[in-house]
Amino acid sequence: MSKSRAEARFDHVGFITPSIERSVEFWTKVMGFEAQPVGTRRQEWVSTFMGVPGADVELVHLFGLGTHIEFIEFKCPVGEPVNPAANQPSVAHICLRVPDVEDWRARMLAGGGGLQGELVAITEGVAKGLRGLYMRDPHGIMIELVELPR
Repeated sequence: MSKSRAEARFDHVGFITPSIERSVEFWTKVMGFEAQPVGTRRQEWVSTFMGVPGADVELVHLFGLGTHIEFIEFKCPVGEPVNPAANQPSVAHICLRVPDVEDWRARMLAGGGGLQGELVAITEGVAKGLRGLYMRDPHGIMIELVELPR
């Protein structure tokens, strides 16, 4: 393996959001993440870097549950919000292993999240014997919850 591949590592996952404020509120108060201060990027390099002419964005990095998530809100140009189907190509989700899936489901629903699927026992694969379901944050980002073994 080349030195550059050996030194490479995963850093974070990012999502485009229509509201930084609402995303930070949900992911800190409901999901338990800690947010860094919201930053603004509108310099010329941002448009070139992102491949979006005229990009003017706010972004925030959130840390928690052993991971790092970035949310980006485009102030300009603003795209049309979508709520993609779970089986649509290029749609992503994050997976969280949680100690009590029913508690997490209830907290997420109370905090503005929504159901994508229903709670089931997983019958195959690496999570066989556990319970889980897919949910969505208030802006439609999919979150897979899988219960840790009891």
